Amino acid sequence: MTDKKKKTVRRKPPVILIVLMLVTCIAVSAAVIVNIFGILRTQEPEPDTVPAAEKNSRSMRNDYYEIGNNPTDLEKEEFQKLTDAVNSGTDAEKAEACARNFVADHFTWTNKDGNYEIGGIQYVYGEKASGFETWSRHNFYDDLDLYITQYGRDKLIEVASITTTSVKEAPDFVYERWLDTGVSENISFKCYEVNLAWTYADNCTITEQFPNEGRFFVIYNTVRYEIAEFYDMDSIREWEAQNS
Repeated sequence: MTDKKKKTVRRKPPVILIVLMLVTCIAVSAAVIVNIFGILRTQEPEPDTVPAAEKNSRSMRNDYYEIGNNPTDLEKEEFQKLTDAVNSGTDAEKAEACARNFVADHFTWTNKDGNYEIGGIQYVYGEKASGFETWSRHNFYDDLDLYITQYGRDKLIEVASITTTSVKEAPDFVYERWLDTGVSENISFKCYEVNLAWTYADNCTITEQFPNEGRFFVIYNTVRYEIAEFYDMDSIREWEAQNS
């Protein structure tokens, strides 16, 4: 009696099942690829397409200046004008904008914490900045701490508006610099005379008279304009009366 080998019958999977498996594999692969591209895209920063000039105009700093602490709305407005002048203005416009920003910050106390915080220093000629800061602390800013205690900071002076009365090119400004050797040297700078008038906000309760006009000598120092000297107009008129 001979053994008959049993034949194993292998059934082929239905065609529809193969198609479904292929579709599933393709869908999973596509999802993985999409996720990978999504991760890579989030890791790569978007290209910066904003022009430098427009970017500067939106911020509180530009290539050569930075606005002071806690700027008022007027200070922000004036700084925007300064940035515009830096980007595309004439020399006269740059000098004028520098002086206007100095006035807006230096003669505003509502955003100062004490007489150690002298406004406008960032616009002063570098060789004179330290000396001017010390002088201001013991003169114009001398009573600021007392005023803050007595009246409250929000009741102090704040420049509300600035008017340019004239801008003209002045003779070169000459600064005498003393070297470590004990020898001095004279440095000449291109200079503009900028005359400004300004008003204060009505919130101030101090009855003392504060400067509201000034003459500023603004020099071109290497890459930017800076305040070299300034005088309040009352002092100028008094000097002119005595020396006329």
